[in-house]
Amino acid sequence: MKNLIIAKRYAKALFNLAREEGKIEQYGEELAGLVQLFDTNPELANVIQSPLYPEAAREAIFASIATSANLTPIMKSLMNLLIEKKRVVNLAEIKDYYMGLIDEHANVARAKISAAVELDEKAVQQVAASLEKLTGKKIVVDLHQDPELIGGLVARIGDLVLDGSVRTQLFNIRETLKRGELG
Repeated sequence: MKNLIIAKRYAKALFNLAREEGKIEQYGEELAGLVQLFDTNPELANVIQSPLYPEAAREAIFASIATSANLTPIMKSLMNLLIEKKRVVNLAEIKDYYMGLIDEHANVARAKISAAVELDEKAVQQVAASLEKLTGKKIVVDLHQDPELIGGLVARIGDLVLDGSVRTQLFNIRETLKRGELG
């Protein structure tokens, strides 16, 4: 929980600066690039994150990364602050929360949809259009096939869950029968 609070604080501060400077997308791309760099190079991430190495050495290593990646001064400052405060470990959470702020700013919601069978593009567009009407936001679909659903689909948008799966309908019928309410 503490990590999430820390991530929100840094992400909101960065987002406010990005909005003032008109660089919302650019800072998001830079954050994502840094997270990907550390994910693909765990040894580098360890050196940058580890308090076993002197802070000056970690900042110097990051400075060379920042120069070769052509990072903005704001991103360099953010990373130096994270190094100083020993919070580089929170970088992925900061990126995730920042991306959520971008979506919120653009009135976008991300829907995770699980379907029993593979859906064609037209069906996905129809589901997205229905969800857009429901939420009033532009929907970006993340589609997964889940044969355990038997039929139908389940859509998750944040805390909202719309379950139209056959599995859930069968479960509800079974529970109703157990209670003796049908008949």
